[in-house]
Amino acid sequence: MKQSFHLHFDRDLSKAGSAILREAVRRGLLSQHEAMIHDQQWAQFSIYAKESHEVDILELVNKKLVRQYGEELCIQVYHGNLSQQGAANLLETVYSVMALATDGGWKVATADVGDRIGFPNHARITVPRSLDQARFEAAVEDVQTRLSEHLAVVIMLVRYLGISLREAFFFDARIALNDAKADGYHSVSNGSEDPYDHRKINISGGKQIAVLETASAVQGVRHCHHPRQEAWRIWRQNSLPAAKELLLAHGLNFDDCRSAYACELYEQWADHKAPILGGNAPHDEDLEARDHVAYELGNLRIWETDAYVGARATLLKEAAGTSR
Repeated sequence: MKQSFHLHFDRDLSKAGSAILREAVRRGLLSQHEAMIHDQQWAQFSIYAKESHEVDILELVNKKLVRQYGEELCIQVYHGNLSQQGAANLLETVYSVMALATDGGWKVATADVGDRIGFPNHARITVPRSLDQARFEAAVEDVQTRLSEHLAVVIMLVRYLGISLREAFFFDARIALNDAKADGYHSVSNGSEDPYDHRKINISGGKQIAVLETASAVQGVRHCHHPRQEAWRIWRQNSLPAAKELLLAHGLNFDDCRSAYACELYEQWADHKAPILGGNAPHDEDLEARDHVAYELGNLRIWETDAYVGARATLLKEAAGTSR
């Protein structure tokens, strides 16, 4: 009687993968060489699953875990510790073994696996206009005069704290100001209940303190009653479009404001200008600065910083080489 792959689901992760691959060879689904390569690469996944997520049996492997593994591989590629093809091969092994273990339930095309490991191609190619202080202040004054002080405050919070538009709407400037004066940082949330969405941002610059003082005065008693999700939805639909139009008239937008802050934060940590501003920080300094930018902007993945501070010089060279 032929043994079912499902009998391996309660077995040690590494041993289960090896047994599944041996059965695949016996059934003619894989060659000995293919099985050997998959076995070596499955062992790497098994180590990651055990050490990072305490998953040690096949039954506990799910697609969320594999997505997280893929993101870890992307980080290694971005750091230059692994080739993109090598990462794609490692991820393909996981899908292959799980497809065998589930009789095709995890079936995925090879091209799709490659797509899962690819980085977004969106990297900033223009200098953030919000770095131009005169231009930015003119835009804020225009919004304040034509629309409202609250909208102007939201724009300033995005620009000088790097928080998202949603975070700026729920932001309590009075509490942040007290935290900044006492500790030099503030714990910010985007309004959701997910603990991962809470992070600490450094607030120590004179301009940041001044913006918080202004915001606190404008908000007044408004934040004695914290805004609800419904208020955010209504504000986004009714008030935000006009602010976006006015910003656009000055050549700005909210993403540009966050990019300007990210470039300033990058320079603080790397002691070099951001790549989009012509900087070329050494490898380690660049990655450390990007780690901080990614965290403070909202727990981003490190390669997402490309959209704010520009792509790494090494990645630009690789892209140029690929396009030839």
